[in-house]
Amino acid sequence: MSSYTLRLAKQLAWLPLCLIGGCFPRNDRLWIFGAWHGRQFADNTSYLYRHVRDHEPSLRAVWLAHDQEIVKRVREEGGESYLAYSGKGILLSLRARLFLVTHSAEDVNPHASFGGQLINLTHGTPLKRLVQDARSSRLGVFTGVYDRYLRRLLPGQRRPQQVLVASDVGRERMISAFGLPSDRVTALGYPRWNAFQENASTLLQQAGIDILAYDKVVLYAPTLRMQGKGGLDVSQGERLEALLPWLEKHRVLLLIRGHTSLKMSGVQALMEGNASIREAPVSIFPDVNALFPAVDVLITDYSSLMFDYACLNRPIILMAPDLDDYLNLDVGVYGDYLADAPGPVIESWEHLPEAWDSLTKKVHHQRLATFVARHAAMNDGRECERVTSHLRNSCRLEVTSHA
Repeated sequence: MSSYTLRLAKQLAWLPLCLIGGCFPRNDRLWIFGAWHGRQFADNTSYLYRHVRDHEPSLRAVWLAHDQEIVKRVREEGGESYLAYSGKGILLSLRARLFLVTHSAEDVNPHASFGGQLINLTHGTPLKRLVQDARSSRLGVFTGVYDRYLRRLLPGQRRPQQVLVASDVGRERMISAFGLPSDRVTALGYPRWNAFQENASTLLQQAGIDILAYDKVVLYAPTLRMQGKGGLDVSQGERLEALLPWLEKHRVLLLIRGHTSLKMSGVQALMEGNASIREAPVSIFPDVNALFPAVDVLITDYSSLMFDYACLNRPIILMAPDLDDYLNLDVGVYGDYLADAPGPVIESWEHLPEAWDSLTKKVHHQRLATFVARHAAMNDGRECERVTSHLRNSCRLEVTSHA
């Protein structure tokens, strides 16, 4: 049985709890946070959680998870955290007004939260098509029927009351993806941009990766394929191995960090005996944005990371060896992939030296400037303050509308 099917079964089993959640009195000052189906302490909600916990004494911030290790981690840094379906997790979910997530109500407790306000902070400006805009086959021939008629009947898949995004571009895409009125999608910047204040060199050094011996650090960050069912040969046969002399000549360290749901192959073999290639896995670096200050060039494909990295106004290379398949057989992308690109678009590792030369000559300077202006204009260090203020006001409006 697939993980998706198991999640559906769990939602059905707990349905009676929704009856209580729908009529339980709610506390405006109790905010519940979660992320990535309850399996990570990361992303926009984690940074907003820390801000509320440390700077908003009138609010009570609680992190819910579906993994005891996540609960332990949050508590170790001084936070309040519980398993979503523990007695305490259920009780708090029945009382809280706001539920802040990165994906869906499944990030927290979708049943006991029923009746509260679900706020989706998302997990990045989307390039990949989402929700109702995406092509999907995760349930086989039943996917279309499920998405069209049944999905939003389940508490974990209900529409959020609000979606908060980073830019006007993200706003347009989320309005379409969720089918929400325009006044329920607001651009405020992303709390996870706070990660740019981290000491990335120290984080890497603690994981045994010393970047001081190199002139440049390149991060290769491919995203998932076929909604987690597809894999990726990172080495592209022997193309990346053939590039090793070039990496050594230019004193370039290549960090590899795949999407949490991407099945990568060939990474371990590349690292054996090659100091120029190192993996920065999700298990050690759950927040990739925290590594960005140490990264000189980002190479990605269809990942939303490019929109966050734009905040640093540094070069971006898109490597899309399977572009036709992704556009036509996978979930698809928003916009025009080639026309909107912030820098050179290449098909394989063998084209990296040429792309590198074009960056050195600033051939793509204007493309990057346009990209930064579209996606990173709200990067001013006050994202958490804006989001908190906005949510406080939404609580008041919600209470007033029901008075």
